[in-house]
Amino acid sequence: MLPENLKSARRMKKGNRFEDFQIGRIFEHHWGRTVRASESILFSTLTLNFNPTYFNKCYAEALGHQECPVNPCFVFTLVQGLSVEDLSEPGGAFLGIDDLEYGASVYPEDTITARSTVKALRASNSNPGTGIVTWHTEGFNQRGERVISFMRTNQVLRAEVAA
Repeated sequence: MLPENLKSARRMKKGNRFEDFQIGRIFEHHWGRTVRASESILFSTLTLNFNPTYFNKCYAEALGHQECPVNPCFVFTLVQGLSVEDLSEPGGAFLGIDDLEYGASVYPEDTITARSTVKALRASNSNPGTGIVTWHTEGFNQRGERVISFMRTNQVLRAEVAA
């Protein structure tokens, strides 16, 4: 027997389907995220990235940084993660990243936001229930400086399959 509060629950559509994308459509991904120093250090430790630039202030300053920058691999996963709800949440195979470029360094207490633009669409040759979508995703700090840019391609479910 379902609890009373679940009896009226309805399934909500999550994310967008292949038919929702048009070339040139821009997604300003909501939320954004303020990065803490502890997150960057923990990320570096957990991924066995022992480059002292990301956890040794004296070393980072000797390289010209005002403090330890945030690990750029963390910046990549953060920005890609901010885009998931709008672009690929319903599921489908992740097909890769191309043309990854880093811009301004990210430092602790920077707030990162993301924007994606649809660049390419095509039907999947191997799976008729999906299409292939490529987006150009960019991440920005609170000053509007671009911190990362990349092309991302995913298989995306078609509306009739996801229903």
